[in-house]
Amino acid sequence: MRLFLFVCLSLAVLLLGLGRTIDAGDQMSISGFVSATDQDASEGYFAVGGDALVVVKPQSGLQRWLTAHSGQRIRVTLEPAAPED
Repeated sequence: MRLFLFVCLSLAVLLLGLGRTIDAGDQMSISGFVSATDQDASEGYFAVGGDALVVVKPQSGLQRWLTAHSGQRIRVTLEPAAPED
């Protein structure tokens, strides 16, 4: 009985992991705290966590948003753009 339960739980974990991998498809998410010095923020450079650097156009809405949320945890999701007609 224990072996059967172990096999069922292992199969469930394997299928859950496989489903999450397939669901991810062509996108990637990065989570972390936004940080930037005043000079970096004014030039459009923001660190997200310890793995990513986001560069945005100065005086854009995204720059203002990232500056306002500096020090907060955010998630950045990257995915291919839809084909343009």
